[in-house]
Amino acid sequence: MLRWIVVALLFNLAGCAYMDVPMAHRGRRFSRTGPLDLAGGEGFTGAVLRPGTYHIGPYDQVMLVDCSTVTSHDPLTVLTQDGVQFGIDIYVRYSANCEHDESVIEIMSMLSPAERRTITSEQLFETYIRPAIASVVREVISPHRANEINNLQQELIPAIRQRFIEEIEAHEGDVIRVYEVSLSNLDFPAPLDDANEQRAVQTILRDAAVAETERVQAQTGTAVARRELLQREGEAIAARIDAVGQALARNPGYLQYDLQERMPGIYDHAGARGNMVITAPAPTIMVSPEQH
Repeated sequence: MLRWIVVALLFNLAGCAYMDVPMAHRGRRFSRTGPLDLAGGEGFTGAVLRPGTYHIGPYDQVMLVDCSTVTSHDPLTVLTQDGVQFGIDIYVRYSANCEHDESVIEIMSMLSPAERRTITSEQLFETYIRPAIASVVREVISPHRANEINNLQQELIPAIRQRFIEEIEAHEGDVIRVYEVSLSNLDFPAPLDDANEQRAVQTILRDAAVAETERVQAQTGTAVARRELLQREGEAIAARIDAVGQALARNPGYLQYDLQERMPGIYDHAGARGNMVITAPAPTIMVSPEQH
């Protein structure tokens, strides 16, 4: 009976002698001791393991690092210089730096597996990325007063993104790869949102008033120009009348002469209509030579 118990025990131990390294992971053997193997217990040994299945013995384990690329959302709040609290939403696409075995070894030497012998992406985010984001956002936003943020928003958001990437590359680039950082607009407190809305309304009203003033000024200018034009036209007509009057005063017989010259045309026009009786003009309107 004892023999069969030993065989069963050995069979169970043999069944645990293989472990998998899943896709998008890296692993490393962790040596342990046991009743059947008293020579182990050295901790991490051997090279970094790629995805696959490995024979590790009855007691050893394979510790893993999650190397998959993930996107995490981190809503933050930050105080301005005058104590107003702003919110900002940040999305970071990142992964563990598994391109080099040295990076995987460094990660395993600094972090303990959180679950199923795996150092997760969430651990990396909480340990390296979130503190860096909070520090950079505070560094960029806090020197400014709340009223300045509205006008500086388009400058501050790119500055936060650039500073964060520089911070990660300078201090955590051996263990973390950041591929993209997306920041939404700053979330203004309700009183500032109301103030910004009122400022926008006042700007619209002011622009409308300016436009109306310019329209009235344009119409007034047009009316003045029209009046000056009519005045100049009247002056021209008056000057013509004066000139004609003076000419007729000097030549009173011109009107009779002009009428006599127009008579043939008048007759032709009236005769063409066919509904008028034309007689010869009265002798009184005939031009007579001026007596000297």
